[in-house]
Amino acid sequence: MKGVFVSSGTGGHIHPALAIAKVFKKHGSKIYWIGRRNSPEEELATFENFKFKAIKASGFRGKNIFRKLLSIISLLNSFFVSFIFLRKTNPDFVLTCGNFSSLGAGIACKFLNIPLFIHEQNSVPGTANKLLFGFSDLVFEGFPDAFTKNSKVEYVGNPLREEILNLINTGSQINKSHNKKFTLLILGGSQGSVQLNSIVLKSLKNLEEIKNWKIIHQSGEIDESRLIDFYSKMKVDCKVKSYINDIGKQYDTADLVISRAGAMTVSELIYMNKPAILLPLPWATDNHQYFNAKYMKGLGLAEIVVSKKENSEILKEVISDLASNEEKRLLMAKSAKLDTAKDVAENIFKKIYEFNKEKA
Repeated sequence: MKGVFVSSGTGGHIHPALAIAKVFKKHGSKIYWIGRRNSPEEELATFENFKFKAIKASGFRGKNIFRKLLSIISLLNSFFVSFIFLRKTNPDFVLTCGNFSSLGAGIACKFLNIPLFIHEQNSVPGTANKLLFGFSDLVFEGFPDAFTKNSKVEYVGNPLREEILNLINTGSQINKSHNKKFTLLILGGSQGSVQLNSIVLKSLKNLEEIKNWKIIHQSGEIDESRLIDFYSKMKVDCKVKSYINDIGKQYDTADLVISRAGAMTVSELIYMNKPAILLPLPWATDNHQYFNAKYMKGLGLAEIVVSKKENSEILKEVISDLASNEEKRLLMAKSAKLDTAKDVAENIFKKIYEFNKEKA
């Protein structure tokens, strides 16, 4: 088979697409990728030897009139560029993972009669996937009931990165005590989150017990020096990293995680059975991070704290409670085992393969 993957923007869109593409590559498919020039997706596609086609794309929602006009022009450009590229390559299917960059190629599929498949990572569908829903042949959900029930919608879960899958497959993350100290993992986001970091630091400032903990804090480059200075003054055993490359290992050693509620982070926490305190990004489109967090809380694996500076005292109490109650954390972890979608990327491969086989 020949397949075209369309994904750009954040890692939350790119990494699921990459995980699926690598499975198709393993099964002998030829892979193409449509995305932005000089971007993370171009770098990853090049590394995997996928033929890359660059398009221009920019977001529409929340922009001023001038930028909305530029967004429409970019959409028209991406449509024509994608149309020509798809007609030339003549793929067996196109798979998109959301984001504004997918619209042009998705619409082009309709004109060229190319099967279009969508994967939605969040519990609330993004604008692009909502718009492409009518053009699609199958829609894969990362969370149950993201879309209204429809015969072409299937819940499959979110494809995970290889390092996470390797830990899951070996079972090394389950009920193991890696060190004597209670370990707290704080994820400020790959680009950092000044607001989340500020709330967390304020809540930890008056927690005397943290001097007996081990803390790993992903800060982002902007906030790295501030966090290093804070923990140094507090005399806490802490590693501050602008970006964590070995995230699977850090999940594995953590007893508790504090994080935003991006779709992939939530999925990884569920699959790793990690109790968490989630502070959903307040300005996320359609408040989708809150609904991601709500799903995880419904499983019994997370507590939610509204991400406001005035809630630092609430966060302090929640951290203190979970840190001191190992039995509660173990019960939370066990609840997550009831909701574990396995082999997601392989499952998507099989469904697309079977769909194309029946169509042929």
